[in-house]
Amino acid sequence: MEKIILTTESGSDVPQAMADELGIRIAPMHVILGDESYPDRTIPVADVFDFFKRTKKMPTTSAVNPEEYTAFFLKLREENPEAEIIHIAYSSKASCTYQNAKIALDELRDARIRLIDSETVSSGIALLLWKSAQVIEGAQSADQAEELIRGLIRRERVSFLPDTLEYLRAGGRVSNAAYLGTSLLRLKVLINMVDGRLVASKKYRGDMEKVSFQYLEDFVKNLGGNRDAIILFYAEGFSLPLLERLKDRCRQMGFEQVLSTDIGCVISCHGGPGVMGLAAFADEA
Repeated sequence: MEKIILTTESGSDVPQAMADELGIRIAPMHVILGDESYPDRTIPVADVFDFFKRTKKMPTTSAVNPEEYTAFFLKLREENPEAEIIHIAYSSKASCTYQNAKIALDELRDARIRLIDSETVSSGIALLLWKSAQVIEGAQSADQAEELIRGLIRRERVSFLPDTLEYLRAGGRVSNAAYLGTSLLRLKVLINMVDGRLVASKKYRGDMEKVSFQYLEDFVKNLGGNRDAIILFYAEGFSLPLLERLKDRCRQMGFEQVLSTDIGCVISCHGGPGVMGLAAFADEA
């Protein structure tokens, strides 16, 4: 079968080791601190949190624009003239990255570049890419690989648990009343990916040390029996010793692969310090 290259945006929070191993090419999104714009992952996440703490102004993010996508794909095609390219984009309902990629590809008219809406965000896409690389190895054609990847999207489950709703409130994603209520009652609000959108759901009471294990247990119950892989993703401020205990618990629960990664500036702008998330595949769509 022809060579297939996987591509995505930096908001997918693909660990560098995974990108290197699987040959994943990544187009940078941008984070904006005041008047300065930076490609994602070129500045420390701590700078994002420090900016908000100092100015009380929400850092903002911007998608890869069509011109940047055009340059990205042209360079990749120049380097790999015969390859099939599958671009797995950040959810079209959470960012304009997918639409911008489509604009670029409509102009390029390269039939060997396929665009897929991941319908998820952050390390949900990283896990999807990891699994996609596996299904590509067994696919008979790029058409079949694309079909298999779309099947994975329907089975993936992704959610995250912010330590605070302050950043979601500042970004206009939750109300001030909801923020105050959860803060006073020491509640953690679970955010699920549902049909490509972020949707608030269950509330957990207590600190992250306590509720993260409850969250993990609830998440795994909804997967059915599938235990091939799980990824834990987190922002600066999350306890690394706690992360290791959660990974140990995942292994005890029978997961064959337990992955973890820190998230970059783009996602940290929305989740805030100390956020954690989980992604895995369910038995059925």
